[in-house]
Amino acid sequence: MLALLRPKFLLTSMLLLPLCVLADAIEYKVTGIDEPMLSNVRNHVASFRVGRSARLTARLQRRLVEDAQESVANAMRPYGYFHTLATTEIIPDESGKWILSIAVEAGPPVLVDELQLELTGPGSSLESLQSWYSAFPLRQGMRLDQHAWDQAKLRVTELLEEEGYLLAQFSRHVIRVDPVANTANLELVVDTGPQVVMGSVSFNQEFLDTGVLESIRHFSRGDPYNVLLLEKFQLDLWQSGYFEEIELVERRQLDATPPRVNLEVNFKARKKNTYQGTLGYGTDTLARVQLLWGRHLLSPRGDNLDVGFGWQQQGSEFSLQSNYRLPRMTESQQFWIATLGLSSEQQEVEISASGDLENRFNIADGTVNNYSLRLGKIRVRNMRAGFEQMLETVFVQYLHEANDFTPTGIITQSASAPIERILERNVNSLTVGMDWNWPGIHGSGFSTTGHHQRAWAFTSNTAWGSEADFSQVYLSSRWNLTSGDHWKFLLRAEAGYSDARIDEISVPVEDIILTVETTELPNLYRFKAGGSRSVRGYGFETLDTNGVGSNSILSASAEVEYNFREDWSVAAFIDIGNAFNDWGKTDLKRGTGLGIRWYSVIGSLRLDVAQAWDLEGDPWRIHLTIGTPLL
Repeated sequence: MLALLRPKFLLTSMLLLPLCVLADAIEYKVTGIDEPMLSNVRNHVASFRVGRSARLTARLQRRLVEDAQESVANAMRPYGYFHTLATTEIIPDESGKWILSIAVEAGPPVLVDELQLELTGPGSSLESLQSWYSAFPLRQGMRLDQHAWDQAKLRVTELLEEEGYLLAQFSRHVIRVDPVANTANLELVVDTGPQVVMGSVSFNQEFLDTGVLESIRHFSRGDPYNVLLLEKFQLDLWQSGYFEEIELVERRQLDATPPRVNLEVNFKARKKNTYQGTLGYGTDTLARVQLLWGRHLLSPRGDNLDVGFGWQQQGSEFSLQSNYRLPRMTESQQFWIATLGLSSEQQEVEISASGDLENRFNIADGTVNNYSLRLGKIRVRNMRAGFEQMLETVFVQYLHEANDFTPTGIITQSASAPIERILERNVNSLTVGMDWNWPGIHGSGFSTTGHHQRAWAFTSNTAWGSEADFSQVYLSSRWNLTSGDHWKFLLRAEAGYSDARIDEISVPVEDIILTVETTELPNLYRFKAGGSRSVRGYGFETLDTNGVGSNSILSASAEVEYNFREDWSVAAFIDIGNAFNDWGKTDLKRGTGLGIRWYSVIGSLRLDVAQAWDLEGDPWRIHLTIGTPLL
């Protein structure tokens, strides 16, 4: 390096500078060693510029060679080589550039003779610390590697800070090298010190009642300090929707008893109104439009209102929904909620013999209109030490459903009356139930991992004013797991059951008698399978009873994905499932296929080609979706 050159050599360099108008850096060719030593040697050998017309005197060449040999020796010592020999020569190439050729003989390495590695202090039994101890990169008989030593020290410091041991220190950290015997004695004693605890939290804002924010944090005064939990706290404050900017400031009082960290949170309020609109396309929905208006901070109590409109080409379906949320002043995070909804969807009633999916007869077309009001309470439950949250909702929901179907000309006039009777009806129901939603999604792009658990149970009864008795339970589980840098696995399963009356009538169609089967369960609660997020290879929601939904559902999927180029990966999958009324006749359908994934800034784009094994001819279908399959 230039800083190591002798004064006379520096003077020689300065005298040569006027000749360097067309100067080129000397190129270095290093042989005899591999990475990572090779890169370190190249970094240590200083680039010295010599003009094409400059005359390399014997004295100048000797100085360059000596400097290169010294730099090589310094670069090899951190890797345990204290007797390195470097043979150097300077030669011009055909273009006139100077080549400094360095042939390196590493020599015998310095080996670890003794290693004293100790963990002391109250945090020494931490699982993460014990794992670090077991995986320490230097052991007796191994080559000395100072880079590995430094990285191990840095890693244990990070682990201790994450666990709240901010006063941790190295009570001993010594490397003693005997270059004659080529041995090294290492001493590293890590003292964790006392664990720091969480102190007070100050919210510096005036536009919200303090109790609204107190319930968001997932730790109490005196809990162990944890860096990752603080990051989660800041994220939860952001996701509350009240703020445009958040600054979390730590005030460490490490000389207190016990040592603690107080927090100051500074905010900038979010704008009162926000607007959002999206256009999209998917093979399940075809073209779709979504519009959303949000009104935030209606009062210092933290209540807010949002109104959303959605339309999709599939089924000419549109929806209008308004949500009101009011925080409760409780220790745990809770909300009162009110949701008002309106939706309309075009449907076809299709029947076939013995569930024949290829030969279905459309016997009726119509519209299903739903008007609903849900009142309830959401409680946020901390899961996995506060790093994940589960939303638990207790609710009462009123639903008015108006069906308007018209028989097609395929059936006789005498058969249309009973069809109209079971399809054209207005239903009023009042259900009470509970809903659980536990997402745990981490990372981004291909590295997205985690899980999403959903469950609900509700019931309706004529005893409290409903026009029909029915109950339903449902459970679903989705998992994204990775293995190494290139492999990912997606596992999904769901099961739902409804206890609702089934109506059946016989319909003559083309000289055969077919059965129309419908459930008394309101359309909003019925199950349907098939499509990009269900059983691929089959049309969107085509797997059900007569095209109008079923009482029960059962499906599962397994997918393996291989990342072959940065944001691109390929996948193979198998799906199975169906929606049905009779658990003795589940008739599960199978689909398999291949896909490609592109992880873009707007989310993952998933293109699948799937084959339906239970359709005649095993046809193929293309599925296109955007977004993580965990949601």
